[in-house]
Amino acid sequence: MTTASMTACAAAKRGQRRTGAGFFEKTLWVANPFMLSPSIGCLLLFFIIPMFATAAVSFTDWRLGGQGDVNFVGFANYIALWHSEEFRMSVRNTLVMTAMVVPASFFLSLALALAVRASGRFAQLWQTIYFLPVTASLVAMAVVWQWILHPEVGFVAVILEHLGYTGNVNLLNDPDFVLPTLAFISVWQMTGYFMVIFLTGLVQIPRDIYDAARVDGAQAPLTLFAHITWPLLGPTSFFVMILTTIKTFQIFDIVKVLTRGGPEHTSEILLYTMYQEGFSFFRMGTAAAVGTIYLAVMLLLTWLQNRYVGRRIHYGFD
Repeated sequence: MTTASMTACAAAKRGQRRTGAGFFEKTLWVANPFMLSPSIGCLLLFFIIPMFATAAVSFTDWRLGGQGDVNFVGFANYIALWHSEEFRMSVRNTLVMTAMVVPASFFLSLALALAVRASGRFAQLWQTIYFLPVTASLVAMAVVWQWILHPEVGFVAVILEHLGYTGNVNLLNDPDFVLPTLAFISVWQMTGYFMVIFLTGLVQIPRDIYDAARVDGAQAPLTLFAHITWPLLGPTSFFVMILTTIKTFQIFDIVKVLTRGGPEHTSEILLYTMYQEGFSFFRMGTAAAVGTIYLAVMLLLTWLQNRYVGRRIHYGFD
């Protein structure tokens, strides 16, 4: 084959490739909607449509099981919530719970991940042990904690009695201790889950970076953590921070089983308030207003975290 023939064949093949690529690019706008339709359909059906429906219901006086007409009441439900002392206490309790659970879960799960990562052959065993609370049923877990914290026959009461304290300590019925107690239980339940996420991030850090740092003289574990592990865990840490905040706002089961919002609403949080309004008092309009406020707060917190924390995250190892 002559040089001219070979050049012509190569040009023809390049033309075929360009034609194929051009056809693919032209038809991509048609293929994409069909490939994405299952995800888009689920997103619309289970999130976007219910979200707008909840917002719409919040402007009505709909009562669950009521026989009368549903009337548009504007911002009456929101105004009533604004003047409700119980709702303001619920918001305060939710924020206090978040302030206790988020940092405790974050740093404890990070510490456990580092410890498990350094435990060598026993890493799988410790990972399984710390992850067990995540697999337990939340209701069953709450019942067990109810027995542990019983003021007379509970495990905590027995320990305090052996330590010389003879008075009853009812942590779930004391306004000063009920929120910290629920926060402790939540941290215990969620830490194993976030530990696994941190372990995944630690595995992604190349060992070559640590070897190079040791060659340069960085031998102390704290130095390696401060200059290598912590910066490269930025994306994982940011994801855990957002997820911890969301999960803390979603706490409901332990409040429903252990305290029912008591004593005197000192452990009532937003989701329990929404449940009470909708399924105890049958005020679905007010419950929808609480749900809409809850969604707005979650979107605001996520935006703030992305705005002021996410921009400082280093993605990649280059």
